[in-house]
Amino acid sequence: MRPESPLHHAKHVVRAALALVVGIVVIVLGRSFFVPETWGQFGSYRGSNVSEQMARPVRHGGNESCRACHEDQYDELASAGHESLECESCHAAVAQHARDDEKIADMPIQRDLELCLTCHRELDARPPSFPQIHAKQHIAENEGEFTEDACLECHEAHWPL
Repeated sequence: MRPESPLHHAKHVVRAALALVVGIVVIVLGRSFFVPETWGQFGSYRGSNVSEQMARPVRHGGNESCRACHEDQYDELASAGHESLECESCHAAVAQHARDDEKIADMPIQRDLELCLTCHRELDARPPSFPQIHAKQHIAENEGEFTEDACLECHEAHWPL
């Protein structure tokens, strides 16, 4: 622009506006290349992910999947101390034990102290009526040894009290 032009001092505004327009165009075009078509279909995630997850093999089946083969144990444990838990909470996922109604391996059992303390560690946030312990103190009072399977040395897992 010529020095005598009235817009001579406004050239930086024109450049900023041009840079802004170019930036917006780049963002809009870039977004169309990098954001999947199904983004936002069911919320703020990729909609096609739903069908991808449904195609994955089922690993957890819940207590009903155990009941199909273990009806007697299921009925017996229905009134046990841990009846509100899923079998897979302490055992493994059903997919490690059975597929297509056939046993493929023995069901693993988690026996470690930390599993029990996940629910029974003494916390102020838990209701006072819920069974809670301070692990080291509880084991010492009962003359036990503080080992990984300390809980199951004295307590039966399904009827813990």
